[in-house]
Amino acid sequence: MTKHSASAAVTARIMGVAALIPLVLFVASCAGGPKPAAPQSAKEQRVHGLEQAAALLDKGQADAAADRIAKMSAADPGSSELKLMHAAALVSAGKIPEARSEVDALLATEPQNVKALGMAAELARFAGDDAARRSYLDRAIAAAPQDSAVLASWGEYYLDSTKWAQADDFFRRALAADPKNPDATLGLGRALFRESKLTEADAQLSAAIDLDPSSSLAYDDRSRVRYQLGRVAEAGADLDMAVTKAPGSAWIRIDRGRFLLSQGKRSLAEEDFSKAIEIEPGYFLPYVYRAGIREQSGRDELAILDYRKVIEIYPDYWYAFDSAGAVAFRLGLWSESAADFRAAYGKAPDRYEYAIASAIALWRDGKSKEASAYAESIAPTIDRDKNGIYWAMLRLLQDQDDASTELENMIQSQKSLDLKAAMLFYLGEYWLCREKPVIALACFGKSGDLNRRDSLEYRLLQAELRRLGKAPSNG
Repeated sequence: MTKHSASAAVTARIMGVAALIPLVLFVASCAGGPKPAAPQSAKEQRVHGLEQAAALLDKGQADAAADRIAKMSAADPGSSELKLMHAAALVSAGKIPEARSEVDALLATEPQNVKALGMAAELARFAGDDAARRSYLDRAIAAAPQDSAVLASWGEYYLDSTKWAQADDFFRRALAADPKNPDATLGLGRALFRESKLTEADAQLSAAIDLDPSSSLAYDDRSRVRYQLGRVAEAGADLDMAVTKAPGSAWIRIDRGRFLLSQGKRSLAEEDFSKAIEIEPGYFLPYVYRAGIREQSGRDELAILDYRKVIEIYPDYWYAFDSAGAVAFRLGLWSESAADFRAAYGKAPDRYEYAIASAIALWRDGKSKEASAYAESIAPTIDRDKNGIYWAMLRLLQDQDDASTELENMIQSQKSLDLKAAMLFYLGEYWLCREKPVIALACFGKSGDLNRRDSLEYRLLQAELRRLGKAPSNG
């Protein structure tokens, strides 16, 4: 399933609907004793069919499981339970529209079926259809105003809407109706966390774990609370438990990867991000984190592959163009770098350094005329009163002569050390393009002396110095 606009909680709740199949199977067969060799009664046939469907789900054959339940439902058209289980199997197969159609068809004949309304609301939530979700929830609470599951669903609605107080209220009402509702207990813990009531949140999430020890989400959420409380070791233990409970959850792997990264354990964090990618190859975020680790550890050839994947999956994430441009620049992939920085500038047109870096990469690629033309297209759009130093740099790249005095004076008088270091770097690049490496190195040295380690230009500078056979400044 690849609907990544939904939260991890939504994904887990939707996929959890599929648990109806083994649950009903268990209830139907709880009499115990050996099963007959061949099903005889209608009840035995249903149990046998559900056994087959559950086995298919266990093997990851959700489509086949859905087909099996569909045939059972067709043979027993009056069973709303089978229709819901069929919808759940469709969810497991990633067929959300088909699952929604199945539930809506059931609601057409049973408009007050609270379980169907709840499932329809969750499916609409997953699909990002807020209007439909609210409509289903309105119908559900009208049909069953004191139903704990319905009240908890309203709590989730307000939690997603960042209305913490309303979420808190509905979860408490759900627990008043059923103190052992695990969804309400977990939801209240989440609401309390967002209300910054950390001690209460910890207690509530611990209660959620007591109610449902198999809940990976409760451990995951409690880890955040305990991290904020300064109980870092316990937070890590909770994340380990969450992964144990749900080894196939990409989101929990990402959460643990972030935690490990915060503890300086890059290698272990990378393993978790790689596992998340293996589980959910179509989601961009673990690639972002893994690329960052690889970039920081000097593995640019691998980092750029991850950034390229981010751009492929989520081209609106413009930071990936920044990073890909930087990595390509360090690797001497000038054409790629120019394109990446140009794309980054297109998405962040107030970041003039991207336009400058793109023009320089073009020139380094032997395309001096294209570099000049590109700089000429950007320079007139800049407000010289506010951003004169960028204008001067682009004009220098446009003219490609030795008239750098105006820019040098601006750099000399610049009070922002970040901007001063950046412009010294770009001026050094300009002199490299003009085949004056001695002047370029002088500029690079002054830029490096300012030690702006978190800047884009510092990341580029170190590789440039290595290319020139010089030890990285302050490196």
